[in-house]
Amino acid sequence: MNLSVMVVEDDAFTRLSIVSALRLSGVDVVVESGTPGEAVRQAENVTVHVAILDLHLGSGPTGIDVARSLRRTHPRIGIVMLTSYDDPRLLNVALPAPPAGTQYVVKKSVTDIHVLLDAVRASLTARAVQPSRAVPPMLSVLTNVQMEILSMVAEGLSNHEIAKRRSTSEKSVEATIARIARSLKVEKQQSSNQRVQLTRAYFQALGMVAHGED
Repeated sequence: MNLSVMVVEDDAFTRLSIVSALRLSGVDVVVESGTPGEAVRQAENVTVHVAILDLHLGSGPTGIDVARSLRRTHPRIGIVMLTSYDDPRLLNVALPAPPAGTQYVVKKSVTDIHVLLDAVRASLTARAVQPSRAVPPMLSVLTNVQMEILSMVAEGLSNHEIAKRRSTSEKSVEATIARIARSLKVEKQQSSNQRVQLTRAYFQALGMVAHGED
């Protein structure tokens, strides 16, 4: 089957690189857009087998919003979600569930176009199953609430400040942080502050280097 895909990526250089590589591989790119609204409108008038969507499209709708909209008009479309985050919840823990069969591809893992092509093919056979997330075991064990509190710890908030923001008790926050530490196998050590270690784990998941590291 001659694949026709759409590419929605707000960074122009990244979008051009993806589109060029796909076309060189024989894939028919029928829609290329940097904005959610334009992409959905263009998709109304063409046949699209797979949508390759950036998760973070700036302020406004996300790639998941675009995917859900496309599935309403193209029930059989495959979805490939490109993300800079090891866990999409790092963008926003309140993200809605993506369509069934969504394939997550972390951008830094795309060493050549075949990685993306494999995800494109997988999306066509995975429409009826739960999303495949490229999530390291370290992060997959955390609940949404734990992810949110971990992000606040990394932000530098105290237990009191976290409790106030979440309208809960400091004791509850302390207990949640302890559970996070156990899940991430971060033990209290005299030589290393536990909150610093948790912050380091958070920034590593973001693909960044925590403060104090080279």
